[in-house]
Amino acid sequence: MEQNRHRVLHGEVKASAGKYRSWRNEKWLDRKEQWNGAGLCELELKIRMEVGLSGKMGGKERGDGDKKVKYKAAGHATKRQSRTIDGLTMGSAGDGKINPEERVKEEVKGMWRNENPVNGIKEANVIMKRLTKEESGGQLELGDYLVLLKSLRINLPNGVLNPKVIRLSQNADIVQKAQGIVKELEDFKLQFNSTPRLGCREVKETLALKDKGKVLEITQMIFFEKQKDADVALRAKWKENVSNTVCGFRLRDKYKTMAISTPAMYATTQTRCWRNLEVGDNLANISEGVTMKVHDIEKRDYCDESTIWTSSPCPKRFGKFFENLADEVECLKFFHELGEIVNNKRVRYTRNSKVDFGFLSGRLDFLAEVTGSRANVKANGTESNKIVIECKGTTGDMVGKLFTKPRNGGRCAQLNETHQYCYQVQAYMYILNRVAKQTHTFASDRAVMVIRHYHKNAQEPRDFYWNYLRKNEAVQQKIEELCVFCQEEVLACFLALLNLIFQKGI
Repeated sequence: MEQNRHRVLHGEVKASAGKYRSWRNEKWLDRKEQWNGAGLCELELKIRMEVGLSGKMGGKERGDGDKKVKYKAAGHATKRQSRTIDGLTMGSAGDGKINPEERVKEEVKGMWRNENPVNGIKEANVIMKRLTKEESGGQLELGDYLVLLKSLRINLPNGVLNPKVIRLSQNADIVQKAQGIVKELEDFKLQFNSTPRLGCREVKETLALKDKGKVLEITQMIFFEKQKDADVALRAKWKENVSNTVCGFRLRDKYKTMAISTPAMYATTQTRCWRNLEVGDNLANISEGVTMKVHDIEKRDYCDESTIWTSSPCPKRFGKFFENLADEVECLKFFHELGEIVNNKRVRYTRNSKVDFGFLSGRLDFLAEVTGSRANVKANGTESNKIVIECKGTTGDMVGKLFTKPRNGGRCAQLNETHQYCYQVQAYMYILNRVAKQTHTFASDRAVMVIRHYHKNAQEPRDFYWNYLRKNEAVQQKIEELCVFCQEEVLACFLALLNLIFQKGI
C-alpha cells in the first residue's frame, strides 16, 4: 500500500510538472517584457515562438476557443531545449543574454534529434533567413533598388529591373555567389562599373561562360572592372559613404568599420524625390549616327602605307593599321567601289551608330541603309534594308583565323563564322532585328565584313578583302538566351550583392 501510494504521488508530481511546463510555454508571450529586460530581443522571441513551440518540433494541437495553439508537449522536450527555455528567464553565460548564432546552432541540433535531417535543414534555413531579413533591415524592394542605384550613379538598362529578378536575388545559391564578389571588393581588387554593359565583341566569350554556368564571372565582367582608381581614393569614397546619412541608405554595420570598395553616394536630400522613379521599357535601340556623304567617300584617297611603318612604334595589340586614322573609312571606300549594294539603288551610310538591348551593347563602324531607285520607292513603297558594315585591319594575325584569302587572286574571302568578330556582327544583327520587330520594318538578314591586310614597307598596298556574313539562326538563338540570362541570373547576383552591402537608413 505504501509503495502504491508513493507511485501515485510521484505520478501526480510529474503530471503537475508537465502541466506547469505546458502552461509556461503557452503564456510565455505574455511575459516577453520581463524577458526583454533580461537582454532578449523581440526578434528572438518571435522565432522561438514560431519554431520552439511549433508542431513541427514534435508538438500537439490544443483547441482554445476558435483558435488552435501549437505548443510543445513536455514529454517531447529535449534536455537541451528545456534548459534553453529556462534560460529565457534565468539568462545565459551568467549575463542574461543569448548569442543569436549559438542559439541557432542549438536549434539546428534539436531539429536533427526530433525529425529527419532534410526537414531540420529546411527549418534551419527558415531561421537564418528570418534572422538575416529582420535583423539586417530587410530585403530591398523595387523602389528601393531604383533609388539606391541612382544614388550610386549606376545606370542600368531600362526595363531590366522588375519584381521577378528581385525575388530571384533572394535565392540562397545566388546570395552565396554574390558573397564571392563582396570578398573581392573588401580586398579592393574590383570597383563598380557605372554603366554596366556587355560589349558585342565579348559575346562569344560570354556564351562559353554561360554554358558552364559561370554566373559569378559574367557578373564581374558586366558590373565591375579591375581597380583603376588608387586604393587611397577608393577608401576615401568609403569614408564618405559611412558618414552619409541623407541619401536614404547606409552601409551595413559590418562595413562601418571595415573598408570596402563602393561608388560615392549622393550626399544630398535630393534622393527624396527619386521614390517616384519609373522603370521604363526594355526595348532595343539604335542611335542615328553621323551621316557619311557618298561624294566625300568616293573622293577620298588611300593613305601611303609606307609612312605607317616609319612612324613611331605603336602597341602590338593594335598593329600598324592603328596608325592609320582613316582605316575604317578607306575600308568603306573599297566596299563602296565594288558596287555590290549601290547599283541602281540609293544608299545612305552612317557612322558610329550605337545599338543596345538590355545589357548587350555595341557601336557600329558603318550602317548602310539601302533602298531602290527613287522612282521605285515612290511607286512600290519599298522599305529600306539596313546592312551592318564591320571593318577590320590586320598585319597578318587574322589571316587563317578570321578569314582565308582566295587563291584565284580575288577579293571575296572565306570567313570563319566561329571567330569572335563574326559573333560580334551576329550580335549587331540580333539587335537590329529586335528594333525591326518593334518598328515593323525590314529585318536585317546579312552584314558585310571588310578586312584590310597591311604589309611591311607597303609591298602590297590596298590589300582589301570582303564577304557577306549571313544571319545564323542558331547563333541568334544563343544570343537571345544570353540576353535573358544576363537580365535574370546575372542581374539577380548583382542585386544580391547590393543587399549584402547596403540597407535602408534608419
